[in-house]
Amino acid sequence: MKPSPTKRQALLIKLRWTAVFYSIAAGVLSAVYFVLRQRFKDGFWGFDFYLTNKAFSIASLFLIGLSMALSGLRYFGKVSPEKFALRKHLGLAGFFLGLAHGVASHVLIPEEFPWPGWVLENLWSSLPAFAALLVFTLMAIASSAKVKGRMGGERWRLFLRYGGYAALIMVAAHAGILKWESWVKYMGSFSSVLPSLSLPAVVFCFFVVVLRLAMAYSKRRRNLRKGGSYG
Repeated sequence: MKPSPTKRQALLIKLRWTAVFYSIAAGVLSAVYFVLRQRFKDGFWGFDFYLTNKAFSIASLFLIGLSMALSGLRYFGKVSPEKFALRKHLGLAGFFLGLAHGVASHVLIPEEFPWPGWVLENLWSSLPAFAALLVFTLMAIASSAKVKGRMGGERWRLFLRYGGYAALIMVAAHAGILKWESWVKYMGSFSSVLPSLSLPAVVFCFFVVVLRLAMAYSKRRRNLRKGGSYG
């Protein structure tokens, strides 16, 4: 039995506010981490919009990764149906935070990331970031029921699945190329006590991709045992 329109609306509001809570929590925790790392690394306390913008990027990556990880976690029995319903809303929240990060970088603090000079100087890290933003924008548009109806359920699911993981890998590549020297320096000396937060964020992306591969492998084995085929 389907829930009444009133109950569906109440559930939708709850899911959206829960996604907002996760967004704020991820942003605040990232900002606190950056402040602490700055204290250990550079020896002073401080917080500005530059660190806020960095918090946007990490919170965005975490929310998008978490939204994708929910599929695998649900498959292996670790997520309730109610929490799984958060997937779309976490993904959209992560997209908007990522969009805010891009706009803030080149519009609000152009002295740090001058356009287009910075992009051209860091082309190999910028290209995957812009490509991922394009894919996530298309996914955000496709999240509406109207677009799903036009695309067809199967094609819609395949686009969101493969587009999402491809974009996640591109974002991880953007962070990895941009922060590789910082990671190597940290691993060589551990001088700043805390690593760049991009490092555990990219490791989390790797976990999400591995979880998806594990789910696909498990489904394939299950289908083979049943005498079916994997598609």
